[in-house]
Parts: sequence; C-alpha cells; structure tokens
Amino acid sequence: AAVSSLYRTAPVGGVEQDDFLNAAALLETDRAAQSAREAALESEERELTSGREARRDAEGRLRGLEVSLAEESSQCGFIAEKVLGEHQLDVSTVDWRQQLWLADEPFEPSAGLGELEDEPGETEAPEVPVARRAARGEPTAEDLAALDATDWPPLVREIAALRERLAGMGAVNLVAVEEYASLRQRHDFLKAQSDDLWKSKEELTKAIDEINETSLKLFTETFEQVRKNFAFTFERLFNGGRADLHLVQAEDVLDSGIEIIAQPPGTKLRGVSLLSGGQKTMTAVALLFAIYMVKPSPFCVLDELDAPLDDVNVGRFTDIVREFTRHSQFLVITHKKGTVAAADAIFGVTMQEKGVTRVYSMRFNKERNEAEAAGAPGAGR
Repeated sequence: AAVSSLYRTAPVGGVEQDDFLNAAALLETDRAAQSAREAALESEERELTSGREARRDAEGRLRGLEVSLAEESSQCGFIAEKVLGEHQLDVSTVDWRQQLWLADEPFEPSAGLGELEDEPGETEAPEVPVARRAARGEPTAEDLAALDATDWPPLVREIAALRERLAGMGAVNLVAVEEYASLRQRHDFLKAQSDDLWKSKEELTKAIDEINETSLKLFTETFEQVRKNFAFTFERLFNGGRADLHLVQAEDVLDSGIEIIAQPPGTKLRGVSLLSGGQKTMTAVALLFAIYMVKPSPFCVLDELDAPLDDVNVGRFTDIVREFTRHSQFLVITHKKGTVAAADAIFGVTMQEKGVTRVYSMRFNKERNEAEAAGAPGAGR
C-alpha cells in the first residue's frame, strides 16, 4: 500500500525518482531478508519437528526400559527371596564370579555317612578343605575378569538338568538321619550275628573235617581188620572157601557201600545174594563174629539165627558161639535141638495142658555132667 501510494504521489521530477528507486531497492532487500528468515524458520521448524520425534522415540524407549527394569527387579527380588528361603543365602553378598570359579572344582561332601549318627548340633560345621584348590589355586583378577565372557546357555541347560534330577529324587525326608541311625544300628547287629554264624560255620566245618579225617582213619583200619577176620571166620565156619569185603566206591570211603563176596567150598566166587539160605546165614554169622573180634560186645541176642541151618551147620554155629562166650554173653532164641543142647542154661515155656503155660529153667553142670535147676548153688555159667 505504501508502494502504491508512493507511485501515486511520486512526482515526475528527478529527485523524487531517485527516492523511488531507493525505496524499491530497500523493498527488495526487505523481501530477500524476509524470505531468508522464512527459510530459516522453516528449517528450525523441521529441526524442531525432528527433535520432537526423537524425543518421543526416546521417551518410548525410556518407558520400555523402565518396564524392563521393573520386571528384572521383580524377578531378581523373587529369585533372591527363593534363594534365601531354600538355601538361607543372601544373594547380595554372593560374588558370582568367585562361585562360578569354584563350580569347576570336584564336589566333596562335607560329611560322611558315619558322621550322620551324631546328634544334630553336636558336631561343628566342617571347614572347606584347602587341598582341593591346590591344583588351580586362588583366582586372580584376570581370571575373574575373564568370567564376564561366560557362555551362559550351556550353564542354564546344566542347571535345568540338575533341577530335574533333584525333582526326580522326590521330597526331602526330614527324619532321614534318625532313620539312617536306626537302620545302621540294625545293620551292625545283623552283621555281628552274621559274622558269628559264619565263624560258627567255619568252626563246625573244621570240626567236621577233623571228624571225617579221624573217621576215615578209624574206618579204614577197622575195615581192613574186619576183612581179615571175616576171611578167618568164614573159613572156620565153612571148613574152607574164602570170603572178602569190597568197597563199592573206593574214592568216597565214608559214604561207600560194602559188597560181600563169598565162595563156599566147591562153588564159584559170587555175591552173597546168589547163596542159599543156609549159606547166607553162615556168611552173616561169619561177618558178625568178624566184627566181634575187632570190638566185642558184652551182650548179644540172636533170634532164630540158626533156623535155616541143617544139623551140621548148627554144630559149627554152636562151636563158634561157645568160643566167643569167653568175651560176651549170648542169648539165643531157637527151636534147634542142637543149639539147645549146647547151651549152658535153658529158659523155656511149655503148655502141658491146653490154655496153661509153664515157664521152666535149667542149667547144665559140667563138673557132674548133669542138669540142675537154674537157681542151684554152684551151678556153672
């Protein structure tokens, strides 16, 4: 409007024209300055907009970091409370680098099973052994600084595996120490009993071995003597022939059976099972008196032993019995007249009337060669 007014009022003269030109130049200068200021203003506005956007981004990141910090703080607090509750350990006092360094060392239990029998509180807390760190020594500052580059994922997996193993072990038995002490006492008692039984077994085995050794020696000596005596008595009863005793199992003498071999005169050598009844009886008598010759018995009862014998063999039987009456007393139950005639004393039962029995006894007096009552004075054996 000023310019328009200037044009309208400007005179035509030269002075006014110069003033007009100067004013136009000033006007152009003002316009250029105004354009520069507008450009600068636009630039400042763009920078301000960019700064505001950067500020919003920074504020967004800050809020995210604050949320993350709050979560981490909450998790750290939860972990600290959990460690304090489970392990009675304040996490703030733990040097994780030192603990990570010690984790590479072999585990050594602080107490043995034998120490569990002590009552709680009676034993002092064991000191950490120094010898186990002798190989690696104490960690240096460089060693601890190097732990900052630890690869954590493998440790996390190892910790998870260990936790699974712990979970698989089940709940902690709070009375395990008392139960162990009771079981240990029971174990010691049973072990003492077992050791005593094993010791007794060894002593019994030793005694059995000694008995078997002595029995084997005595049996061998007695068996050889009985063999000789059996051959003698058999030949004495049969007026000839030969007989022998054989062990069925020579390698196991004490558990072996005995085979009787007899050969009466005029027959082949054969087992006793192939002999006749009278021959078997005479063979048994020969074996009986062969044993008597080794160790006589003070009293002997023979029940119908002479029943299958004929008169000739009865005479041989009574002759050998009479020879052995010097060492033993014989009570012979018989129906053979020859055996009755050879006896020193006779005790019998007769039935003269039906239903009425009578017991009688009689001795033979060799000095007078006559029979007398069994209770008569001076009667012989």
